Amino acid sequence: MSDYQTISYSVDGHVANILLNRPESLNAFNVQMRKELLSAFTEAGENEAVRVVLFGSTGKAFSSGADLMDGLGEQKTVEDQIMKEYFPVLDLMANLNKPIIAAVPGVMAGIGAAFAMNSDLIMMADTGSMLLAFTNIALVPDGGASWQLLRHLGYQRAFQLIAEGGRMSAHECLEAGIANKLVPADELMSEARKWAEELAQRAPVALREVKQLLRKATTLSYAETVALEAKTQNVCLATQDAAEAVKAFVEKRPAVFRGC
Repeated sequence: MSDYQTISYSVDGHVANILLNRPESLNAFNVQMRKELLSAFTEAGENEAVRVVLFGSTGKAFSSGADLMDGLGEQKTVEDQIMKEYFPVLDLMANLNKPIIAAVPGVMAGIGAAFAMNSDLIMMADTGSMLLAFTNIALVPDGGASWQLLRHLGYQRAFQLIAEGGRMSAHECLEAGIANKLVPADELMSEARKWAEELAQRAPVALREVKQLLRKATTLSYAETVALEAKTQNVCLATQDAAEAVKAFVEKRPAVFRGC
């Protein structure tokens, strides 16, 4: 899909830019956006030139969450909608073979927060925030938000935030490990692109493998993690990039990684 209506997609060098583009609704997720995100992340994953995905938005918000005016579309229940429309995108992001940086200019709310937290790295505007207002409308978190919050905050803090329909400032998100970096709002996209370009210069195979190591380690024992690291190390050492790194070290120059 190349004619996107609710997002924008472009590739600049080794960085794919996927931007939520419904600023009039604060980038609320509707059926079309979910379809287009699945297509765009698939496109970025299949493009061998792309090494990093920058996931951002237009307007003052990252996303206000689900578009409540959009209804369930063709789905019979909200469970069907989550599992058939949201989960395929979230699962693709989690298993994408390249890192995703979420750039959050303002509020990330509801399912929007779940999408941002499902990214590998988050840069927020220092005036941004995360809003989990599910209980305000008699609902619970979805899109894996409860899984993410439990791991970042612990049970009591996560329960309180969700139960009270609370908000976390950008600085609180940074302190909790939800956000990696804070920058002034007017510098967000330029700084996020700079960060993406810097990551794109690192060894793509190593970035791919460390992403999967960390994602899998949440369900593995210590011994299983050591074994997986050892197996993965064999994969990395067999690449031309590993040989280039050693050669560059000996020659006292920056390594030039080619992703192979």
